[in-house]
Amino acid sequence: MVLKRARASWWALLLLAVLCVFPVATAALSQAADAGADVVDSCWESELPEGVQPRDGTLRSAAVTAIPSGLHCDWEAGDTQTGWPVTVAALIASGACVVLTPFALRQGGGGRRVVSLLPVLAIGLIWLAIWSNTVFVIID
Repeated sequence: MVLKRARASWWALLLLAVLCVFPVATAALSQAADAGADVVDSCWESELPEGVQPRDGTLRSAAVTAIPSGLHCDWEAGDTQTGWPVTVAALIASGACVVLTPFALRQGGGGRRVVSLLPVLAIGLIWLAIWSNTVFVIID
């Protein structure tokens, strides 16, 4: 009976850790969608801050950011930043996965330990992709 309970708890911990990967993947996809094909065009297509007139010279710089994973547009009249809600969810999920993984590693043999590390490795690789997908454009 104790063995069945240990197996069930390992599966539950593994399932929770796998579910934590999805918000991080969503942040990466959101960052890619916000950047679009051209960062400057994405800024012009996004919601303009109050007081910005759509003409040349009002956009000073555009950037694809990692934290928050989104788009930052620096206008003469103000800034816009996308991606905060999705990034907060991704950070919470990453923290939860880091907390869950040691508990999953304590249960089972070598094969289970390897499988228990897969979600945290996937999250690490996705964050690496998010950090490497940053762009900064200064507009003259």
